Amino acid sequence: MQVVIIEDEPLTAEFLKESLAKIAPDAQVMQILSSVSESVHFFKRTEQPDLIFCDIHLADGQSFEIFKNAGMNAPVIFITAYDQYALQAFKANGIDYILKPFKDNDIAEAINKFRGLHRSAVKNVLDYEYLATQVIRNRVAEPTSLLVKYRDKIKPVKISDVAFFVTENKTLRLTTLNNDKYSVSKTLEDIEKICGTRFYRVNRQILVNREAIDEVIQGYARKLIIRLKVNDAPDLVLNKTKITDFLSWLSA
Repeated sequence: MQVVIIEDEPLTAEFLKESLAKIAPDAQVMQILSSVSESVHFFKRTEQPDLIFCDIHLADGQSFEIFKNAGMNAPVIFITAYDQYALQAFKANGIDYILKPFKDNDIAEAINKFRGLHRSAVKNVLDYEYLATQVIRNRVAEPTSLLVKYRDKIKPVKISDVAFFVTENKTLRLTTLNNDKYSVSKTLEDIEKICGTRFYRVNRQILVNREAIDEVIQGYARKLIIRLKVNDAPDLVLNKTKITDFLSWLSA
């Protein structure tokens, strides 16, 4: 299976290539392209691949221009942080739509859908209802507040105001960007589902908000040190096996 990746973020492109190597060993990445102009030039002189993974918003324009100008009809899996382009994406030969930051299982599901269409000899099937469902799911699955315990009361805390969650002695606690601390009567797994893509699971104990990250420093043994904007917050150590995934999430 010949694959082309169109992505202007090098770390995201590399993570996608690594995911494909694990999920679809038969996939050969022909080329990684980073712009509309480069892609149009490539496809006008090269045989079309079996499948294209494509970001929508590139540095020199929207990737839809590639398909208009190069006369493409190869199936496309769009990967982007901009879900407002979703319906237009499917009209441009898309067979699936994945929101950043993505994980290996997101890529696996998209590949399985592509293989299913390929086996049934159906080309360019545009499933608008499926796409709309995916976009709606990603929008409504993220509540705006959590209920926390405060003395003998219960109060709402905006999720956007939370810097990080941490499990300590089997109790889940959150710290806000203003350094307020509360206990939460949920598990970290439950919170991860509620918070969605705004937060990253650093390890088994900690979930951190993108907005709380001040800087990332290269540490010992290829680990990353994550420093937060919250006063007196501990530095978070990220294992080297999660670096590519984390940087893809951070840049989305």
